[in-house]
Amino acid sequence: MTRKYQKWALFVGALMLLWLGLQGVASAAPLASQTQRIYGTDRIGTAIAVAQAGWTQADTVLLARADDFPDSLVAIPLSRKLDAPILLTNTGGLDPQVLTEIKALRATHVILLGGDQALGNAVTSPLDAAGISWERIGGVNRYATAVAVAQRLDSASGQVILASGDNFPDALSIGAYAGVTQTPILLTSAKAMPEATLTELSALQDGVTSPQTLVIGGNGAIPDATLQGVPNITRLGGVDRFDTAAKVYLFAENVLTGMPAQTTAQTSTATGQPVAYVVTGENYPDALVAGALAAKENAPLFMATNNSLPAVTYSVMGNAAENNPEVYLIGGAGALSNQVSDIIQGTIQPDYLLSGMKIVVDPGHGGPDPGAMGADGTPEKVFNLAMGMDVANYLRQAGATVIMTRTTDVSPAGADYSMSSAVPDLQARVNIAEKANANLFICIHNNSATELAHGTETYYSPDSTLATQSARLAQDIQTETVNQIGLTDRGVKQANYYVLKNTTMPAILIEVGFITNIDEEKALASPDVQAKAALGIYRGILVYEGY
Repeated sequence: MTRKYQKWALFVGALMLLWLGLQGVASAAPLASQTQRIYGTDRIGTAIAVAQAGWTQADTVLLARADDFPDSLVAIPLSRKLDAPILLTNTGGLDPQVLTEIKALRATHVILLGGDQALGNAVTSPLDAAGISWERIGGVNRYATAVAVAQRLDSASGQVILASGDNFPDALSIGAYAGVTQTPILLTSAKAMPEATLTELSALQDGVTSPQTLVIGGNGAIPDATLQGVPNITRLGGVDRFDTAAKVYLFAENVLTGMPAQTTAQTSTATGQPVAYVVTGENYPDALVAGALAAKENAPLFMATNNSLPAVTYSVMGNAAENNPEVYLIGGAGALSNQVSDIIQGTIQPDYLLSGMKIVVDPGHGGPDPGAMGADGTPEKVFNLAMGMDVANYLRQAGATVIMTRTTDVSPAGADYSMSSAVPDLQARVNIAEKANANLFICIHNNSATELAHGTETYYSPDSTLATQSARLAQDIQTETVNQIGLTDRGVKQANYYVLKNTTMPAILIEVGFITNIDEEKALASPDVQAKAALGIYRGILVYEGY
């Protein structure tokens, strides 16, 4: 920033800075996670791949139908209790790949989930021939099967989960939490509470001082009318399956840290990082088998559509992203497209993130005003514009309407530009923002001082009409930009710069680096560093908006 800009600055007392330092803004991080896939050629193959990712050996294997969900919805807590992967097969017989995997795991026992009609002699005969013992957990219907599984858990905590037996998403979204906490899952219908469920619920909570009933799903999935007499209800339900899964994560995030107590699964031991899993919410098999692995790993499981992350999923995954997990997509590109992976990695920005927002990007100086001159002779205006254009690209991808104060080497004041006064140029920038009725104003500069000065700092005006919001925006952008480019963090500062004081929306001015420092000038000249700085500014805006 040149002296022409500095003469419009008035620094104020330390009180507001102290206030800013004491503010703990809790918000999620934008996504930029490493991703891998665990998948097979079909759902049976994916289940095998998941088992191989999580288990090198298992005494017991749970076996479920590959073509229907009811009997297996509640299996994840039993999987965790027995340290048993869940494999899938068709009702017509035991898939040879599955038998091979059971042998590879050196399993001596198989538990079939469901009755004879689900997994009959065509499935059990190959087990007999291989000398593998088996048993069946199944009732007359899905509700009775859930009761039978609950009884095998032998839980005495008094916490019980109620989920819909009419569809799969809600029961599977709570599966990892249920597994880690060994909480039984019982099923109910939207029409009425089945007698078997009601009886087992009473038995599980009988004599418990403070029983807790977690109801998964909204009133459409489990109406209030079916819950008469159920004690101490906590409902985790949203407007759809993805919203419900997000609420489940927020409830369980202190449990689902992504790091197991004893790291045995290949996914976490390979990297030493926390892990998280993403499955399609549009079909059940991948969520079922991945839920068992997530429970083993104490890890969260998120639900996506085949081609995108719902906004609510993106937001809660941002919470998990603060721990820098490695994210495993379960299933091939037919289940979760490469676009889902790109969104999680941060290479694609979903257009819903900033939809409806108008954001002014103001690259400082331009035209006859070069700004500060670099130690090696580069004018500041060049770097400001390059980074501003990169920021605009990120914002447009995220759905924002971007208003640039300049897109070429000109002054926004045009013919009104004055060499003797900065006001016409500065007022032109303010006018652009006010005319657009913008939501945010982002001013991009690079600093000047002695050749030894270095680092990144971000300013807001304490006299702005929205000083509190501007301070928070400044802090978020400062943090994220420093994280991206790695220059010294000089912190958030106050100054009554003209464009900050006179705009009527949250407004900040970031000094990305010191152009008068030869090392920082060289760094700032790099398109890669410019892109990283722009990404930091963009990510700061996302954090400010609650992502």
